[in-house]
Amino acid sequence: MTLRLWLEDVVREAGGLALEMAGRVRTERKGSSIVSEADRAVERLIVDRIRAEYPDDYILAEESGADPGGVPSPGGPSPGEEVRWWAVDPIDGTLPYLSGLPFWGVSVACLRGSRPEGAAVALPAMGEMYSALSGELSFRNGELIPPVPPDPPVDHSALFVPCGDFEGLEIRFPGKRLSLAAVSLHFLYTASGASFGAVSEPTRAYDIAASALILESAGGAVRYISGKEIDYAELADGRRTPEPVAAAHPHQVEWLCGQVKWARD
Repeated sequence: MTLRLWLEDVVREAGGLALEMAGRVRTERKGSSIVSEADRAVERLIVDRIRAEYPDDYILAEESGADPGGVPSPGGPSPGEEVRWWAVDPIDGTLPYLSGLPFWGVSVACLRGSRPEGAAVALPAMGEMYSALSGELSFRNGELIPPVPPDPPVDHSALFVPCGDFEGLEIRFPGKRLSLAAVSLHFLYTASGASFGAVSEPTRAYDIAASALILESAGGAVRYISGKEIDYAELADGRRTPEPVAAAHPHQVEWLCGQVKWARD
């Protein structure tokens, strides 16, 4: 079984568990966000599958944090530039999940140092599966995703934006703004051509690594708003990206980055 199909199998099983638990778990506070036992149960399933296949690998998971496995980490948790590691988001879109909405996904990325090598995201409530390998094309439900269109935005174009206010973040856009409270879905729907692009507030590797690879493999581009490429190894300890992230066709992403202002303290 190829890595892409193995990843699909993992997120499919995990998504099935999330569906079984939907409507039967209570909302819990987690700092300024929310979580549930479903998030933890789905994460345990995914981590157990990875550990059974790759027992010594480094894993970064949303609920349990960084687990170096057998990877030496002098000076703190870091997988190193050439080390294979994993970024796991058991339920991206916990609020929609707990609210009975279908806009949530199960996301797993396999990375090598700074770059994703393989990715799968299941959207169980909508029966969708996205996956990709680095250097290859992206798939949706087993079919190749057509290339991301290069067209500039017009007044009816859609841009996915953060679901809430984020201090210092301003976005100009001539079209319509949408939010599904799940960054991975924003990138996936950009990959499928349903939106012009997406802008994310500073976020974490497990939120974007899988869907970013799928978007890039469909001909899109994912950049910091400064124009720099994302070095995921710098995020392997669970920290947020140092700046917001923009995603669009390569011919449009520079323009989109220019529409975003971020005033840091």
